[in-house]
Amino acid sequence: MSKDKVALLMEETGCDRSEAELALQLCAYDVESSVQAVPRLFQHVVIFKARVREPAQSLYGLWLAILNLKERRLLRARAVVSYNPAVFASELDIHWFDFEARLYACRLWAGTAQDLSQDLEAALAAFFDSAEARPFYEEGRRFGSEAFAPVRAAMGRVLGAGVELEARQDVLDLGEFREVRPTEPYGEEVPPPRPWKRPRRAARGGLLVLHIAIEPDPAGVAAEELKAGDLVYASINDQRDIAQYLAKLFGGGGEKGAGPVVAPIEAVERTEGRVALRVRFSAGVCGDVDLPGALRVRTARRPARSPWWKRFIG
Repeated sequence: MSKDKVALLMEETGCDRSEAELALQLCAYDVESSVQAVPRLFQHVVIFKARVREPAQSLYGLWLAILNLKERRLLRARAVVSYNPAVFASELDIHWFDFEARLYACRLWAGTAQDLSQDLEAALAAFFDSAEARPFYEEGRRFGSEAFAPVRAAMGRVLGAGVELEARQDVLDLGEFREVRPTEPYGEEVPPPRPWKRPRRAARGGLLVLHIAIEPDPAGVAAEELKAGDLVYASINDQRDIAQYLAKLFGGGGEKGAGPVVAPIEAVERTEGRVALRVRFSAGVCGDVDLPGALRVRTARRPARSPWWKRFIG
């Protein structure tokens, strides 16, 4: 019977055999209690919060990396780079989710270098996915400033050789990490035009969801035929101040107000006669819209040679 319970617990939680056996022993072999206990028993999540600066170019930044030690994989990496020194004044001794919200807010400040932010985020993701980052996935290790030398080298290829780094390491169990439920980092919840089944990979990450409109075109593609990856012409018609600011930032302004920008479709949800789209403007900003399936819209299905986000924010 105990072997069956071990197998069941492993299947339900994804833990290994030794972890399942320990959880069952601590919970008097009650499977239901063990399922609840497993995420709290083992500290497999490591979070690095850091602030950086490159004095020679007056660059200041923040970055966040979340690692799953058990699966030895990067959960996510986030970064912002700015010419505003107030970014560097951000505290590291705060909850990781508050730090991530601060990072997203800094992206919208005057002086933010959007292209460098994207490049630094990509460099961090590449580093933590590389063999060079293996020491950071070892359980029980605490890292001093000298251990971040390879991280500084990776950042230096984006920001310059004189980059300075201050980092803090937090270790959490999976339960502590999962219990955080993100809200909009800019203060208010933004309901989508209709109930939206968001992709699981977007369930965490502090997205700002905007109200948008898609430009129609009688000679275009029917909304019901659109698929993820297609490029559409989206206008930000959200009346909030932050939305209007972003419309200008993404280059969608015109003489008569905000005009359309080309954005990729990230997700499509089809119901009878209707199509719900989510388009992506940047790492932290997307837009939702609901359309009649028969409506024909303007598209640009052939991607440009340069990355879409460089055309929008860099």
